[in-house]
Order: sequence, then structure tokens, then C-alpha cells
Amino acid sequence: MAASSGCGSAPAANAPAAAPPTAAPGPATATTPTKVDMNAIFPPGSGRDLVLNNCQNCHTFVPIVVLQMEEAAWTRNSVDHRPRVTGLGDEEFKTLYDYLKANFNPKRPVPALPQELLDTWTGY
Repeated sequence: MAASSGCGSAPAANAPAAAPPTAAPGPATATTPTKVDMNAIFPPGSGRDLVLNNCQNCHTFVPIVVLQMEEAAWTRNSVDHRPRVTGLGDEEFKTLYDYLKANFNPKRPVPALPQELLDTWTGY
């Protein structure tokens, strides 16, 4: 399996460390995350793991699932994204986009996603 690639550049070596997160004031509340069937959303196939291990470095998988783009739109998207996905070779990158074109297009129904997940998509 290919190594994941990051979006953007690594922090400078002399950059100050980020402050640790702080808890919000008030009582803690436990919430149970909503479970989704990733096999139902992302059908098995060549390129699936590349999508799951690379695309979410920059954004959630929600836009992939809901946009259902035509092949030409996925091709334009790949041109825009290629400079951001530096950890994949050209063949892996092509395999990733072949998977997206085959599984997330107007001929296939949009998989059902819980509202909490839909709310995570703020854009690219």
C-alpha cells in the first residue's frame, strides 16, 4: 500500500510547537460517534485504499461521495489535485482517479450519509 501524502508543506524546523489543546469550559458530555458502513460508501476495488488513505489528509470524504462528477470533471479535479498529492506516483494517482470516476459519478446513486458527516464538509 502507498504511503499517505500530506496537503501543504511540513512546518519549518524552527517553528514553535503548537500549544496543547484545552478543554472547553463546562461539564464534559459523552457522545457516541455515528458509525457508517465504509464498504457501502466506498465499494471494494483497485484505488479504494488510495482514496481512503490520501484524500482525507486535506478534506473529509464527503465531497467525494456527494459530488458524483462526470468523467471530465474528475479529470479537471485530478489536474487541480496532482500538486497536492505528492506522496503518490503517477500510476497510483491515476488508479485513485480511475476508482473515483468509476464509483462516484451521476450514473451511481449517492450513498446515504448521516447529517453529522454532511455537516463536516465546508469546502475544499
